[in-house]
Amino acid sequence: MNDADHNARINRLEIMLSEQEYTIESLNSVITRQTRDILELNQQLDLLRLQLQEFKKQLPQTTIIDEKPPHY
Repeated sequence: MNDADHNARINRLEIMLSEQEYTIESLNSVITRQTRDILELNQQLDLLRLQLQEFKKQLPQTTIIDEKPPHY
């Protein structure tokens, strides 16, 4: 192989490496955003659970939840 072939191969490898670095950075930003979103959704879910528990405490004890209607 001559110097021109080596230079062409090196250039091609540098381009591939650059594209891989860009892809990795893009994937990392997506994962970071998704992690942040999941944490926020978990916090919201915890809050909703607490609100549901409080709501259940406020219901009269005689209230039957999920009872089938009489026409069944």
